[in-house]
Amino acid sequence: MRSRGRLLEAGVIVLIVGLAAYLRLANLRDNPAWYTDEGTHLDIARHLITGRVQYLAIDDSLLLFSRLPLFEGLLALAVRLWGVDILTLRSLTAALGTFTVLTMFVVVRRITRESQLALWAALLLAISPSAVLYSRFGFSYNLLPPLMLIALWGLIDYSRAVSRKRYLAVAACSIGLGALADLWMLVLIAPLALIVIVRRRRDLAWSAPLAVLPLGGYLLIGWAAQPQAVSFDLNFVLSRINQLSIAQQIETLWQNVMTLSAQEAWFVIGFSGLALLPSRSFRGIALAFAAMPFVLLARTTALFNLSAYYLIPLWPLLALGVAGAIWRVAALGFVGRVIAIGLAGLIGLSTVPPLIDQIQTRFRAEIDPFLIDASAARAVAAFVNARVDRGDLVMASPGVAWLIESQVADMQMPTAYGGLATPHLPANVPGDRWVFDPSYERARFVIVDNLWRNWAVPNVPGARAMLSEVGMWPLALKTGEIEVYANPRWFESSGLYGSKRFVGGPDRRVDLGIAVRQ
Repeated sequence: MRSRGRLLEAGVIVLIVGLAAYLRLANLRDNPAWYTDEGTHLDIARHLITGRVQYLAIDDSLLLFSRLPLFEGLLALAVRLWGVDILTLRSLTAALGTFTVLTMFVVVRRITRESQLALWAALLLAISPSAVLYSRFGFSYNLLPPLMLIALWGLIDYSRAVSRKRYLAVAACSIGLGALADLWMLVLIAPLALIVIVRRRRDLAWSAPLAVLPLGGYLLIGWAAQPQAVSFDLNFVLSRINQLSIAQQIETLWQNVMTLSAQEAWFVIGFSGLALLPSRSFRGIALAFAAMPFVLLARTTALFNLSAYYLIPLWPLLALGVAGAIWRVAALGFVGRVIAIGLAGLIGLSTVPPLIDQIQTRFRAEIDPFLIDASAARAVAAFVNARVDRGDLVMASPGVAWLIESQVADMQMPTAYGGLATPHLPANVPGDRWVFDPSYERARFVIVDNLWRNWAVPNVPGARAMLSEVGMWPLALKTGEIEVYANPRWFESSGLYGSKRFVGGPDRRVDLGIAVRQ
């Protein structure tokens, strides 16, 4: 009888993981539209496979852009096998999202011995709309959730018997490994320290250093190879950690709580449901793992709209909380089980059909105004690549830049090169870090997309003036919302002015062998 139950359990989790894989991997290449950070990862990866540590016009260290080696190395390996393609990146993160669903089941089953709770948690994570959507984007944060769940398991087993130090070591190593993928993971040192102090204070002397050892080792190796670059980048990253007053932090935290409570039903139910999990240690540590990172992050940065990806590591815990609420209702007897099944059915009907519809058509998100249309990006890249040499400069946002086969810089780099700080670059980047001069006046083409208009113009100093000047250049191509402007200096020096290949007029379009498409 027991073996039959195990077989049924195995069959159910296989179906759940299969559903998770379909929702994350089906029709993935261009759905949703492209996010700018995906281009950042792909540009870094295409340089790594040639042996260069470089992002667009800057080299020597990726820490300046908060990019760390674990995810970038995994992506570079995937790119070497399957090519520099958005599908390679997204397949990696979607596979990580699917693996997280399986990890959820294994961890919850191991901690609680409750098969139903483990299956509920895995199912709800598999169909969580936000978890699905952000697994389909190529974000490095998707590497963190399985490591976070393993750290949770290790700390819970340690808290139940402090003599089992190996479980604390597992938790610390998971946090340390995650910190090699993204600095986000370092916030988990706070709940780890709290739990160790409560259980056995002296274990903090070795567990906390173990959690920072991988990142510390990476920085030490990098410093030995490029001391000035790593020191500069580390100082810049540390300077960005907290620039708000206490009052501003409280205001930002409150704004995050209210916005997410209004936008995400899973947010409220998930946090509440964590308090309903079985066993005091499970409840307490799960709440600490969810609440402490949230507060530490939410006090300084928005966790919605363009920054919603910061919540990727927390979605498994929120799904676990929803599962905990359903599991607790089901434990009330026959009526409770009926209600729990009804709640689960309601959640499934309200999430799965819309997700399938968006897979077959197009995912819709609040950040759509900042996303890049894939077909337009490819058309623009093909147009530009046919008209540039390797040494020519092209300006483009990262979402398009990774497709360009020449020197390429984004819209922040001319400003930083000129000595002004931008949201992601300091004003004093050392001159020897620039691989080439990214001044837009040198560019053969400037590619303007909706990220330029909707994000760079209000946020990057000088972007509005840059766009106004570029807008006076000949318009070489327009496809969708992307425009390609050709530098008139290049046309003057190339002798195309006055030739039959140049078409003037009030719309300033240029005939370069391709029609302007509206």
